[in-house]
Amino acid sequence: MLPTSDDFPNPYITEVIHSHNQKHISKSQRRRRGEARSMAAVLLESASTGVINSVMEKLAALMGEQYEQHKAVRRDVAFLRDELGSMNAVLKKLADMEELDPQTMEWRNQVMGTAFDIEDSIDDFTHQVGGSVSAGDAGFVAKIRQYVNELRVRHRFTKQIQELKSRVIEVSERRKRYRVDDGGSSTSSCVAIDPRMTALYAEAANLVGIDGPMGEIIRLLNNGGDEPGRRCLRVVAIVGFGGLGKTTVANEVYRKLGGQYNFKAFVSVSQRPDLMKLLSRIVYKVGMPQLNHTNEVEDLIENVREFLKDKRYLFVIDDIWDASVWEILRCAFPDNEKGSKVIATTRIETVAKACCTYRREFIYRMKPLDDQNSAKLFYSRVGYVCAQPLTEIANETLQKCGGLPLAIISIASLLASQPARSREQWKFVCSSLSSNLRTNPTLEGMRQVLKLSYDNLPPHLKTCLLYIGVYPEDHSIEKEDLVRLWVAEGFVRKLHDQGAEEVAGSYFNELVNRSMIEPTYIDYNGEVWRCKVHDMMLDLIRMKSEEESFLRVVDNVHDISTSLQARARRLSLHLDFRADQETKAAASLSVSHIRSFTLFGNTYFMPPLSEFKFIRVLNLKDWSSDGEDTIDLTPIAKLYQLRYLNVRREARLPAQIRTLERLETLDMDKLDGDVPSDIVHLRCLLHLLVPYGKSLPDGICAMKSMHTLRHFDLAMNSVDNFKGLGELTNLRDLRITCTGRVPQQGIRDTLWSSIGKLINCKLRALTFPPYGPVDLPPPATESDGSTISQAEGHLEILELSSTMFPQVPSWIGQHHKLSKLALSADMLKQDGVDLLAQLPNLYHLEMNIRKPLKERILVRGGSTAFPVLRYLQLSCFGPWLRFEAGSMPNLRALGLNQHGRGLERYGPSMLEGMAHLLRLKQVHVVIANGFSNGTARPGVTAADAEAAYRKALSTHPGHQSIEINVTLFCLVLTPPAFLYDSDDGQ
Repeated sequence: MLPTSDDFPNPYITEVIHSHNQKHISKSQRRRRGEARSMAAVLLESASTGVINSVMEKLAALMGEQYEQHKAVRRDVAFLRDELGSMNAVLKKLADMEELDPQTMEWRNQVMGTAFDIEDSIDDFTHQVGGSVSAGDAGFVAKIRQYVNELRVRHRFTKQIQELKSRVIEVSERRKRYRVDDGGSSTSSCVAIDPRMTALYAEAANLVGIDGPMGEIIRLLNNGGDEPGRRCLRVVAIVGFGGLGKTTVANEVYRKLGGQYNFKAFVSVSQRPDLMKLLSRIVYKVGMPQLNHTNEVEDLIENVREFLKDKRYLFVIDDIWDASVWEILRCAFPDNEKGSKVIATTRIETVAKACCTYRREFIYRMKPLDDQNSAKLFYSRVGYVCAQPLTEIANETLQKCGGLPLAIISIASLLASQPARSREQWKFVCSSLSSNLRTNPTLEGMRQVLKLSYDNLPPHLKTCLLYIGVYPEDHSIEKEDLVRLWVAEGFVRKLHDQGAEEVAGSYFNELVNRSMIEPTYIDYNGEVWRCKVHDMMLDLIRMKSEEESFLRVVDNVHDISTSLQARARRLSLHLDFRADQETKAAASLSVSHIRSFTLFGNTYFMPPLSEFKFIRVLNLKDWSSDGEDTIDLTPIAKLYQLRYLNVRREARLPAQIRTLERLETLDMDKLDGDVPSDIVHLRCLLHLLVPYGKSLPDGICAMKSMHTLRHFDLAMNSVDNFKGLGELTNLRDLRITCTGRVPQQGIRDTLWSSIGKLINCKLRALTFPPYGPVDLPPPATESDGSTISQAEGHLEILELSSTMFPQVPSWIGQHHKLSKLALSADMLKQDGVDLLAQLPNLYHLEMNIRKPLKERILVRGGSTAFPVLRYLQLSCFGPWLRFEAGSMPNLRALGLNQHGRGLERYGPSMLEGMAHLLRLKQVHVVIANGFSNGTARPGVTAADAEAAYRKALSTHPGHQSIEINVTLFCLVLTPPAFLYDSDDGQ
């Protein structure tokens, strides 16, 4: 198994962020300077004004010629449009107010509820009228039936509009009666993304003031040493107030000590833990064999305990709230005299004592940052401050933050987000912090800090942040999913030359820069791919969501009906309960008003799909159950408003889904049955994700709007689709696989021709299966202009590991935007390396070389050779390389996968000049000792490999701090399974 970027910890990766974000953000800033005025109307939409604007657009459509015969309706529609326009102006004013009294808040929620109901009525009316049988194609009886149906629909709609008109009049009178729009407001402005934020985040979260706590915790863990008789299981508890950095310190200790343990895991517990899910994560992270349908916590604990009984392990159990939860988890950790360690973090002293079996000497109490580190953290975010008045205010602000990293980062990010530094603005922020968190670290005081940051967000970012409340505590949120959900919910729209998802991506970056969300995975190019929110921020989000009737989160079956009565249009269920309870709960639900439904947990629960009349988002990605029943999704064909469907359990779609005209995302991880035959007619479909082994219906050339296609199976699709693939001119992301035989030469030529067309259009990422039995021959190189060898475009990611090229193809050099490249070649020569070195944006490079190197490869120095490369992985018999001075100036991580015989042949001299890799932080080595007719044979040891690489790095100025991880495999495989050959053909 070959390592990927996931094998290298984030602290090394995050060092590269500053330079990447500088480049990325500067482009965004240039666009914004030219578009600032035109953007304002779009950007400054809150959750309330957003729905009003949508309704007003639809009311305007009802005033058009198409509905001119509905004269009775048009008068009432005109009234609603005008009245809602006035209300919208008030809502915009309220969106800028920091605090609303209960009366005003209730009025605002009534307006939003009325607007939602108006929109539902309009959608229902236009669907029924627009979906009637075409008069030109219908017979006489069908025409009569259609006419009668339209009269019935028109009559019902007229009655609904009259009732809604009465509600609007009542709400309008209430506003005048109580003067709800009186009072001051505090407006916010759009803030450009700060290019320093992510680089700073790494320092703020992982470095400032952390050395002392780390050293003390490591000392406690090692107290007693590893002498025989003193190697018992050691548990150290870290206790402290929320926002002090307990998780950060525990993670750094885990990273530092992790290399000493073959079995390790970092898991978060949270306030309402799902013990089955928690233990399952431990099973996965320590590499245990998959368990067959273990339904009881006791069984899972016993399995984990049995697996660990003779192993040395390291666990971090983060954020424990209840001593009883620890007592259960503790049973899974055997004391086997192997020197194993467990770190627990908690806010509660009694829980910390229970974790350490009431041995106080093994409790570490987190302390706030001292004044020096507090200032270092603060100024690293806001930048240099020379004005004396601002310095004085900053010192006062820091005193009120009390050394809590979370408070300091939040306030510093708030100040840094202001368009200009002013004494009045800084003084206002400081004065808003009434309590001193150093002398009185209360939950309310910390919430006040976070609320100040929230109140300063522009309305569009508030809406996007509130939506994150659908996720459970400590949930890892994928950026890709989140931005698609924001678009499907209607929070984001396209803007001039930027698509809606590009705009949403910039919103995501702004929330990171303002420290409202925390990155949890950052790639080598500084791109944030996953995030989470601090549990204290999540509490604030949930509170605000309920105040605004924006979202309801339910984690108890008894609260479902009550939450639905609140008429919130978005419902997120976090459930884990028995089938008999679920059946009763599902039967009692009224969900017709729900627009967004998300389900988390191990449960059989699912409301009837047919009840979701106006649903736009159906997110079942994190829904699981112990049963193996296939989910029947055939009723979704009637959900005509559906924009987003994501299901990761095995599910069956209806044979026809053409009625889902607004569907934008269809993500089916385990599709049972065929892809619906009429899916090619979904004109709005942007993202189609289906599992391996599925054929797409003929006619995919019609899917012109498609941005993402995963997966196109070479063994399952028709020649028509191989040709049609090249017609998807808006495709950005294409993943290809093959679950059967590789197509014949003619079909392969058609494939490469289509791929060439896509690259010449908008394709950004092309991925073939990374490893496995597929060996797809490379494209033809004739200069016919249609193959990939002649294509030029916007390609940024190219992963062709399953295609074995004779050598590095020359056409790679013309793709100057490539940032990530994975390539397999029969041999590697000097000119191939020189060609790759000239790619100006390449930050991630993986090369699999089958034949042993015939000559030492020189990696040249200079500013133009691999200028931004941060990760290099080389798989070959032996990496016979020499690095010149100045070569790969930004390389952070080096992955080497080689044959044991290669190490034996070349020894420490295998890699020359490693001292010139000045920014190298980690080396990950995988040694395969080979195979011989099904019998493993001896080879080099892990100690041999580490010693060889230590010697190669001995002259590196930072050699003591470079981590070397060695993984040793003694494979019993047949020769074709190897990606490279040994020197003797074995």
